[in-house]
Amino acid sequence: MGPTHALAAPNEESKLKLTPEICITGDENQACEIRVELQWQLAKNELVCILSDNNAYPKWCSESLEQHEITLNVSTLNDIHFVLVSKDTNQTLAGAKLKITSTSQPQVRRRYRNPWSLF
Repeated sequence: MGPTHALAAPNEESKLKLTPEICITGDENQACEIRVELQWQLAKNELVCILSDNNAYPKWCSESLEQHEITLNVSTLNDIHFVLVSKDTNQTLAGAKLKITSTSQPQVRRRYRNPWSLF
């Protein structure tokens, strides 16, 4: 058996980890207010920027090669997709998504009786 390239370098790709990944609200019209932590691992040590698809959270860029995490206070009604990009090349390195879900279920009337009757 020859060497496999898949096992050669398991940490070759960059990763962006979001903690927590889900925010649960009591109502779908209630904003999710949560403190999230973004942590990243890079294939090569470089300065990075984090972008999001939410205008309330503008582009953030690292100033130090030693920094590998940031913490954000988030308030949103919608999911937010975070993208990790190289500060030098603007190339996308990784992504993570904060998913917003509500505990309120749509009101559905259930029929407890059978639809037929013998009487």
